[in-house]
Amino acid sequence: MKKSIYILILVLIFGSGCKVAEKEFRKGNYDEAIDICVKKLIDNPDKAEYILILEEAFYRANSEDLSMIEMLNKEGRPDRWEEIYHIYESVYRRQNKIQPLMPIYLGIEERDAEFKFVNAVDGLNTAKKNAAAYWYADATQKIASKDVHKSREAYYELQKINSFYDTYKDVDDLIKIAKTQGTNDVLFIVKNATNSTLSYAVTHALTEMEVRDQNGSWYVIHTKMPESAIEFTAKVNIKYVEAFPEKITNNQYAESKEIIDGYEFVYDDQGNMVKDSLGNPIKVPDYKTVTAYVTETWQEKVASVSGELLYLDESGKVIRSIAVRGETIFRNYYATATGYYDALSQQSKEKIGGKPVPFPGDEKLILDAIYQVECNVNDVMEDYNEEYLNL
Repeated sequence: MKKSIYILILVLIFGSGCKVAEKEFRKGNYDEAIDICVKKLIDNPDKAEYILILEEAFYRANSEDLSMIEMLNKEGRPDRWEEIYHIYESVYRRQNKIQPLMPIYLGIEERDAEFKFVNAVDGLNTAKKNAAAYWYADATQKIASKDVHKSREAYYELQKINSFYDTYKDVDDLIKIAKTQGTNDVLFIVKNATNSTLSYAVTHALTEMEVRDQNGSWYVIHTKMPESAIEFTAKVNIKYVEAFPEKITNNQYAESKEIIDGYEFVYDDQGNMVKDSLGNPIKVPDYKTVTAYVTETWQEKVASVSGELLYLDESGKVIRSIAVRGETIFRNYYATATGYYDALSQQSKEKIGGKPVPFPGDEKLILDAIYQVECNVNDVMEDYNEEYLNL
């Protein structure tokens, strides 16, 4: 009888307690089945159904891994040592899960469960040593080529060596060289493309735009021409700088209500004063309509600065163009009332107040708009730098 069928029979006999483990086993998820069984056997070491699944799952998982290692070794490719290392890691972890439970006695067969361990530590050390030697040789060759993309590949290979060894030959020095060779130098510039003369303060604000994050995965942004050749340019072309005319808008409306304006005595048809039961003259309120007038005033002035952010390659060819814009709006509101104040609604009373203020100068608004452009440029660069400056 095949062991898998034997396991199924035991599951049926002992109930549904290990159906989850058996399901993972049947799906070929041997490590998942092992985890379930180990967890159960820690508290119940005599559970035969879990022991049998654990025994068979371990055998199959290790057999598959060791067969893969043998096949990779036969290929004789040095770039396979990293894969071999990770397979040995799986074997090592798997054996360490079971080791604390040993020996495991299988009562229904009156024997100890069989787990054939291999020397995974030696396998790990050999694979690590050979992988590091391959990465070092390959990275050294790529750095010598001085190619940007090969230098980046070398950088990551050398980082892998550092994940295996605290110190390894001159790896730290080679990492610095690979990083330098693989990094693009990018010039950030701002150009007045408005075809008009701007004031000194506005020109200075444009040229002093700052880049929030000057370092990326494989680029460094310079605001002044570096000594080394540049690979890319991030260029802001300012096309429009405009302060619009001051604008004042008025709105007037009236509100009315009736109020008591004294009292009048009541007379009958014969002209006699009408009195109540106590003999007092009867009088009624006299109403009149009062009105209040509200004048609302809005002051507004707008400045706008717009252009485009260009990503340029070494030859000056445009890789990508993205619109950028900044706008500053000055607003002031005030309201006054004339006429009979008590005629105003509560909503209108809350509007009353404020006063006219001087409009800011064109330059002040434009400078504020330039700051908004700077923020917009930085937001755009955060979104696109990695895509266009790591080429």
